[in-house]
Amino acid sequence: MNDILSDFIDEGWCVVYMDDILLFSKDPLEHREQTERLMRRLKQHDLFLKPKKCEFEVTEVVFLGMVIRPGYIAMDLVKLARIADWEPPQTVKGVQAFLGFGNFY
Repeated sequence: MNDILSDFIDEGWCVVYMDDILLFSKDPLEHREQTERLMRRLKQHDLFLKPKKCEFEVTEVVFLGMVIRPGYIAMDLVKLARIADWEPPQTVKGVQAFLGFGNFY
């Protein structure tokens, strides 16, 4: 995915992590143009989006467990609650699971 969208990433308005894509722009017109470019590129490579997983023209989004809006980036409160509610690990595997979750954030 990074290779397919590398020019968009280089232009600074597209972020890709695995199969998650985030577009950001300064105004709605620019956003629509970028969205159209993205859709054309995905179609050229026989890729598609799942509509239920998409949000368009929003000013706040949760992306990879982070809440992002103009001038603000923070962990999603749902993720913070999961960490706070995590039972203390009792096994090596439990410690590894907790560290894996925690290290992502």
